[in-house]
Amino acid sequence: MRHTVRLSRINSWQTLAVGFVVLAIAACGTGTGSASPGTSSPANAPGPDALKVVTTTTVFADIVQNVGGSRVAASSIVPPGVGPEDYEPKPDDARKLADAKLIVSNGVGLDDFLAKLLASGTGGQTPHLVLGDDIPVMTVDGEENPHFWLDPTLVKRYYLPAIAGKLTELDPGGKATFDSNVASYGAQLEALDTELKAQIDTIPAANRKLVTFHDAFPYFARHFGFELVGVILENVGQDPSAADLAALVEKVKAAHVKAVFSEAQFSPKLTETLAQEAGITTVVTTLYNDALGPAPADTYLGLMRWDVDHVVAALK
Repeated sequence: MRHTVRLSRINSWQTLAVGFVVLAIAACGTGTGSASPGTSSPANAPGPDALKVVTTTTVFADIVQNVGGSRVAASSIVPPGVGPEDYEPKPDDARKLADAKLIVSNGVGLDDFLAKLLASGTGGQTPHLVLGDDIPVMTVDGEENPHFWLDPTLVKRYYLPAIAGKLTELDPGGKATFDSNVASYGAQLEALDTELKAQIDTIPAANRKLVTFHDAFPYFARHFGFELVGVILENVGQDPSAADLAALVEKVKAAHVKAVFSEAQFSPKLTETLAQEAGITTVVTTLYNDALGPAPADTYLGLMRWDVDHVVAALK
């Protein structure tokens, strides 16, 4: 799977994505060096001397802000509602990195656009945390999959201690705060996991089959007990051939799939075409995974609840 090919989006989604950015700025007071959407609670609001952290995506900005609390101001290069796979860096992105004290990315091919910025010298000497470096990687059809965070137990086990450790290196006086926040947020993740598993348990076992637009859900499926029947796009930005789509239609029919799923950041056209050809009437095109969206999916916890709510409603 390649994550650097450009994908054309429908104009209406581009407009909506810009709207998400405007709403997020208005709601959270975000600007250069400000907190990501959904992280502006009093405990997490950046203090006057907060450490500026720039992440590649809004998902990571939210998680970093929850670990850093008031000692950190986390912002994202990629705006809300926009995925990183085909993101093209903007001039403002270079300015963000130039002021950052820490850069946080996922790695494993998700946010390769960052290499263009770092190669230009912008932020090249800034400490850089790659969250996926120590996580066992799933390989799907010969490609390593980077979407670790859709399994909340991986966030708790790997992301949180890695973030806290790096923040402590840069701000030793904040160690107690970071450790406390890791414990608190980790408890929230455990509660979230229990909650989501209880919801998924209401889906009949025969219905726990996923067909998705791109391959974001292997860790989600493994953790929550779904069968991944297929994906529409093997490579983001490269439409399937007529033969590939026909083969997927037959595979979906044979598996008696009840619904097909896509993400809000992509055009729903191919997903709707697949569903129509396969005789499936339930189509969900509003999931989030690579990026936060509008409330209530404007935090990592909210994103996970949003996705599971919609998956459960479609497959019960």
